[in-house]
Amino acid sequence: MPYWWQIESMLGYLQEILAHINYTRTSPIYRKTELCRYLFDALNKMWTAFNDFQGKLERADIPSFRQLLIEGIPNKYIEEFIEGKELQDLVNFEPPIMNHNTLRRRGYRPDREIKPRLVKEATDEHRQLVNAYRSYKENSSDDTKERFLKKTAQLLYIVRSNIAHGEKTPYGPDLKKAERDEKVSGVVIPVLLKLLELIFDKPDQKLIVYGTLAPDAHNERLLEDIAGTWQDCKIRGKIIQCHGLKYFKWFPNAGEIDAKMFVSESLSDKLPSIDQFEGEDYHRILIPAKVGKHLVVANIYEGKYDI
Repeated sequence: MPYWWQIESMLGYLQEILAHINYTRTSPIYRKTELCRYLFDALNKMWTAFNDFQGKLERADIPSFRQLLIEGIPNKYIEEFIEGKELQDLVNFEPPIMNHNTLRRRGYRPDREIKPRLVKEATDEHRQLVNAYRSYKENSSDDTKERFLKKTAQLLYIVRSNIAHGEKTPYGPDLKKAERDEKVSGVVIPVLLKLLELIFDKPDQKLIVYGTLAPDAHNERLLEDIAGTWQDCKIRGKIIQCHGLKYFKWFPNAGEIDAKMFVSESLSDKLPSIDQFEGEDYHRILIPAKVGKHLVVANIYEGKYDI
């Protein structure tokens, strides 16, 4: 059975999600909080799609995020997500992440010191995550895994809410909060990227080619030293020829184009050097492709010129 997002009815959602992710890849984003916000927007659309798939569109945001982590990640990747350095860094982050809504409800003001008792109350969700992780490490079971994933979703949602409110307060800008949010976003971004990577079945192991990187084409040597397989696929967009080169532009509503997709577990290590080879005229984005009856998320080099 295909993953939930690989069925045709999910295509509209998938296109929206990938558009958000691609924006983080192709647009100048200078602050970690801004990048984090766009990734959370992509996940928000993803849990909406997952709710639709399950017939639960009325489900609220936090339960939706929990279910996405518990049921939306392919089973073969659950332990990789839980055991990954990205999530461990979040668990071990210091100082503990505070729930800014708790601070506000307790009369917090940016020009005053946060009392130790309030710090303890505001960091309760982070401590819950630490305790859930400790329980999982002491006794790995389905129950401890699920509890840990629920607490992960809970803390990530708090970070989402914290950065959504920004640093404005009735008492002026909260510069200390802005600094905290930036540091927290730095540890949360790798978690969000890992989560998206695993839900989409590791798209950095897949590269769609339509020009000189294809088999028997002029630059096939760039992929020759990587063990992998080629698959036929169909993508939507337009290709133009300019200065002897092909330029692809992703248009989700355009006609289908036949292309080749290279699949390799070693590809992700090679992508930075291919990025350099492709140069400034191209940027690497994620798009959906059809392989047989299923949707696959893969990388492709899109021309930066308007078509």
